[in-house]
Amino acid sequence: MIWGKRVAGGALAITLMSAGLGLGAAGTAEAAGARYKCKAEVHLDLGRPKATSSCKKSASGKKVTKHRVKLVCDVIRGRGNPHEIPWYLWGPWVKPGQKSTVMCGFSSFTRSWSVETK
Repeated sequence: MIWGKRVAGGALAITLMSAGLGLGAAGTAEAAGARYKCKAEVHLDLGRPKATSSCKKSASGKKVTKHRVKLVCDVIRGRGNPHEIPWYLWGPWVKPGQKSTVMCGFSSFTRSWSVETK
């Protein structure tokens, strides 16, 4: 009786593992064929420029595995003779369902922003 339960439990475990592996492979195949449209947005957060990029599924988009936001800020240097220096910042590479965020420092202004994909 005990051996019968062990065999049945082992067979059930093997069945569930094989089903799980099949579902995992199907999810990867779907994500590889998915198309996304990505956009970047900029707003002020306590006086500092903050850029965020996000991607949404779209039939007319392109294949994206990861994306990140690129932010270019003009940093003000010097007090007597102030001048602007472009400062390039990149957010972390993230998957399409997540957001990539980066912020400029204080005493800086937004010059440009964009989304990079791969």
